[in-house]
Amino acid sequence: MKNGPSAFKISPVAAGVLSLLGAAAVPVHAANWQVGDVSISLDSTFTLATSIRTEARDYDLIGNSNHPQFDWSGYHAAFNPLYPSGDVWGLADGAYSTNGDLGNLAHDPGDAFATQISGTHELDINFGDYGFFARGFWFYDFEQMDGDRPYSNPITGNQYDLCQDPEAEDLLCTDVRLYDAFFYGDWWIGDKPFTLRVGRQVISWGESTFIQHGINTTNPVDVTRARAPGAELKEVFLPVGMVYASLGLTDTVSISGYYQYEWERSWLPVSGSYFAGNDFAGEGGQRQNIQLGFSGNPDIDLDHLLTALNGYGDLLRSGADAADISQAYLAYPTKVVIRGFSDDAHNDADDQGQYGLRLTWFAENLNETEFSFYHINYHSQRPLISGKTSDFTAEGIGADLAFLASNTVTRDNITELGAFTQSEFFYPEDIKLYGMSFNTNIGTTALAGEFAYRVDEPLQIDDVELLYMGMPEQLANAGLRPDFGGISQLNNIGRAVGPGEIAEGYLFSDTWQMQFTASHVFGPKFGSDNFVLLGEVGYVNVVDMPDPDVIRLNAPGTARTPSLEPINGNSREGLHIGLSDGPETNPFATDDAWGYRLLAVADYNSIFAGMNLRVRGTFSHDVEGTTPDPLFLFTEDVKSAALSFTFDYLSKWSATASYSAFWGGIGTTNALSDRDFISFNIKYAI
Repeated sequence: MKNGPSAFKISPVAAGVLSLLGAAAVPVHAANWQVGDVSISLDSTFTLATSIRTEARDYDLIGNSNHPQFDWSGYHAAFNPLYPSGDVWGLADGAYSTNGDLGNLAHDPGDAFATQISGTHELDINFGDYGFFARGFWFYDFEQMDGDRPYSNPITGNQYDLCQDPEAEDLLCTDVRLYDAFFYGDWWIGDKPFTLRVGRQVISWGESTFIQHGINTTNPVDVTRARAPGAELKEVFLPVGMVYASLGLTDTVSISGYYQYEWERSWLPVSGSYFAGNDFAGEGGQRQNIQLGFSGNPDIDLDHLLTALNGYGDLLRSGADAADISQAYLAYPTKVVIRGFSDDAHNDADDQGQYGLRLTWFAENLNETEFSFYHINYHSQRPLISGKTSDFTAEGIGADLAFLASNTVTRDNITELGAFTQSEFFYPEDIKLYGMSFNTNIGTTALAGEFAYRVDEPLQIDDVELLYMGMPEQLANAGLRPDFGGISQLNNIGRAVGPGEIAEGYLFSDTWQMQFTASHVFGPKFGSDNFVLLGEVGYVNVVDMPDPDVIRLNAPGTARTPSLEPINGNSREGLHIGLSDGPETNPFATDDAWGYRLLAVADYNSIFAGMNLRVRGTFSHDVEGTTPDPLFLFTEDVKSAALSFTFDYLSKWSATASYSAFWGGIGTTNALSDRDFISFNIKYAI
């Protein structure tokens, strides 16, 4: 794409890091055509890649009822429960939730979890100062499309297929996508350079390299693609429709801004995919339901649930006593939460109302430092979980039985049954960000940093408190279990709701985040032709962090509550043990957290004729504190590292082998601690 007279420049840190990450590489063998005054170029990169699990499954991370010593065949929640919860907890020593272990169970050590062929194609049509740019992408995953997963549902025996759900198939298994598609123009307004872009595009602001949730918040992210073998950064950030303009006011001051006319949510990992830490929020999640019972029950998937519910319908139609069926029916809404199919579970944000402004000043007298100041108004791209509560009233149960008697229950109409708590995902709007950044050089060291302050950022309330309001509190409201009354912390903040109402699962707080990045070019070192080291440290603070004794925010690995005393100070120890086998021992979210990331790159040129070698190592350490969801930034003591070797031949062929490892964390907060893997990829650029 042609670079016009824009006054903007890429920062020293960004330019160096993009090169190190391979994100800025452009195939040098592009196809080019000249038609009169119109120049056309087409760049293509083809990739064949695979990733293989190398580490054995850690059953401390697997829900208790999913341990191999249990046989759940023939299970029925009302007629044949097989194992009491107490027996499950006593016979297993695993996690107290089965809502995050499917990705672990569905991939065995030594097996590939992805084997993909993909292509990226970039078209640039340029006519003088104007042009059009488009990027397309396609992929096919042989492992997911044609292979078999080792996990079968313990009740139905059905082998799990991650590609069965059509939306999940598009994200994980095979798809053809149009990414960027925008028109651009560069011209002068008097003596001032002006740039305009209109269409689907990516805008990257700020100075962050590795640590997310900073100023660079405009575009949603494809989290699944971020972990795909051989993937590049340009496949991760999702272009959205916007109008972008920049104007150089003076030789040292420029202003830029955008208005976004298309909103898109970030694409979460597919339910059951290798890196998914949640079995229900991603595409395909409806099939798993949300399991209640703190792993004392088996995974009641949608297939079994539909069979059981339609069995009740058959009994009602055959003349069975409705009172008897009513008691049996309650066995399922008290064990699972349901969600709508695909988009039906999402309350999407508005396409309109998002914009950003940036003022940049190049301070030549301050060591040639570039300062930028930002204001961004955006809608959350990350889901906040809320829920429609169960209706256990006599009228509500009667309506459900009437529905069962006159309908076949399917994935599309199951949400008509009011006795089930229903999970929904919300995307709060108009989050305001104010920030500043800088970048400069000191010799061969590049320095950069940024500060971002968010006003009223939505934060996820602990999901157990939300589930308590959704189901047990409604049993109390219906007079069926009065002892459950008041067990949810939502009561403490005035969010107690009745049957069939929305329990809002998030609150708002100001947050601020700062990070600092330094990279140094050492030149020839350690036998290499060039050695570069980069470090980035980040800190985040939740300004209005609530007292956890009043309301807790959600954090990884917190499947239970520390106590059941939200209202009257009664510890309810016996009830707590009966519900969840005792209190949670993993730490909850804290008001601040910090961590750092390291990158080292060594280049070895011409190791063979025309062949170069790049050795790249990364290390990540979340030092102290845990950020609440959906920030997904730091989880205390979690560590990871990766080492890769890339051989490049004439900038046309390349081959990479890498190993990635995960460890650390307090208790079982690190869901990836048994998910080490090795990857290989071959790329060809034309």
